[in-house]
Formats: sequence, structure tokens, C-alpha cells
Amino acid sequence: MATEEKSEHLSDGRGMIGKLALEQDLDGVDLRVFLYLFPRLGFREYTLIEQREIAAALGRRKEHISRSIRKLKAKEILIEAMPRIGRSSSYALNPRYGK
Repeated sequence: MATEEKSEHLSDGRGMIGKLALEQDLDGVDLRVFLYLFPRLGFREYTLIEQREIAAALGRRKEHISRSIRKLKAKEILIEAMPRIGRSSSYALNPRYGK
């Protein structure tokens, strides 16, 4: 990540995390999924991440990860790229969330 992009990621991320902490209907798994994705995703580029990778890293079942990603997309925290690449999805952080 370039210095300017790192600075933008940090400043946008602070507002995002502050708002995320106040979301009443996100549970611990949802927050852990977000925290796992946050350093891997950008605000401008979509990144391919498989749900089974997240599940293995967090020690959770894929169904839990799928539910959490649906919730994060519904809250417009994550943006999913369309069309999909095979069966996997690409995601980016929503730069408008938390502003």
C-alpha cells in the first residue's frame, strides 16, 4: 500500500470502526469477520477472499462466515463486486460507511 493510500485507509478506517462499534445488531462473529477482512481489503480495489479461508482462520464454520458477510453487506460496510469470479466473491470496504 502506498503511503497516501495507507493514510487514506487509516483515516477512513477510524470513522468506519467508530460507527461499527455502535451497530447494535452485529455480534462477535460479525465483528471478528470484519476485523479479519479490514487489513486485507481496500476502499478502491476489490479483493477476492474465499469464505472457507476466513472460516479456517477464525475457527468457525463457513455458514457463520456467510451469515456475517451477508450482515456486513446489508449494513453497507462491505461492497461485493459483480459479477462473481467463479464461486468466490470479491469485496471492498465501503468508503461512505462511517462518514
